Amino acid sequence: SVPFPSRLGTPEDYAKLAKHIIENDMLNGEVIRLDGAIRLPPR
Repeated sequence: SVPFPSRLGTPEDYAKLAKHIIENDMLNGEVIRLDGAIRLPPR
């Protein structure tokens, strides 16, 4: 299950985020996690 938000992202959600990252001059060398706080077990 996904802790927050309670669903995985839609393609539109990721497109909005990509647009924001491209247009935001204040982001510089940031690591942005796109995992929905899911912790996958080690392989």
